[in-house]
Amino acid sequence: MQIQQAYLDAQDGLVRSSDWLYFHGNHFRWNLINPHSNPTNGENFNRFTQRLSGRIPDLTAATQRLSGHFHLGIHPHFHSYYHLWTELIPQVLTQRKGHWLLPWWLPVNYIAFLQQFQIRLTVLPPRIFQCESLTIPNKPSLQDIKYSIEYLRQNYLGRSNACNDLTSRIYISRRRVKRRHLQNEQELLPILDRYGYRIVELEDWSIERQMQLFSGVTHVVAPHGAGLTNALWMPVGGKVLEIRPSYASGDFCFSEICALSSLEHEVLVPIRRPTFQLEPALLTEHLQSWHPKV
Repeated sequence: MQIQQAYLDAQDGLVRSSDWLYFHGNHFRWNLINPHSNPTNGENFNRFTQRLSGRIPDLTAATQRLSGHFHLGIHPHFHSYYHLWTELIPQVLTQRKGHWLLPWWLPVNYIAFLQQFQIRLTVLPPRIFQCESLTIPNKPSLQDIKYSIEYLRQNYLGRSNACNDLTSRIYISRRRVKRRHLQNEQELLPILDRYGYRIVELEDWSIERQMQLFSGVTHVVAPHGAGLTNALWMPVGGKVLEIRPSYASGDFCFSEICALSSLEHEVLVPIRRPTFQLEPALLTEHLQSWHPKV
């Protein structure tokens, strides 16, 4: 969607064009003049009910003008490694000739990674801007994501030497993260070690190092979390065991990623408890089915 004379809140990517607001790209829309046409419940209603408590670009206020044509690369979730790979990078790589606007809070390593592909980028501070012409990209299709991964495999991954300590079996630990980390992980580590799994914590790893590591990984075990996005780089036929707090965690997002890479994807859901724990016998049973000779 291309908009002329768009007013952009660079803090979170809210766009105003005349009497319309666009949020999360153009996924959510809101009419300021005719509120009766807006939904009264559902996700669109909830997003804007929360967002409208903040500032809205004022069409009469003095703002800095950005002359030329730009692409919106600001989204409230772009700090997430998952949304980086499933939204921002596919959008940028499918429109490499565009001039992209990015938020000031985007991790520096994300920006540095994009700059390697000679993308025109402008990082905006948290202010209101008037854009002469602005394209609000659609959410990428699965085909767009697949294209970006194939592009990077051919034009980047082969020349990257970011990780020399490769292993074919890994367990992604979330012990340093508050959400969705297995409370009884220490009890599971001897089982993983018995089956030859290396324990990795990806929080401090560069994008390049994660790509290189997963390009040689054939078996992954992990709690539901952003690290599983790296399944995009695994060889065809690899196996992923995702441990979910509930069956529908993440709206099955990693099922789609594994399907894109032609991986075998299995899900474990522990018995519901007050804390997120996995029964050791359940993990042993699944790993034994993968590695019957151990």
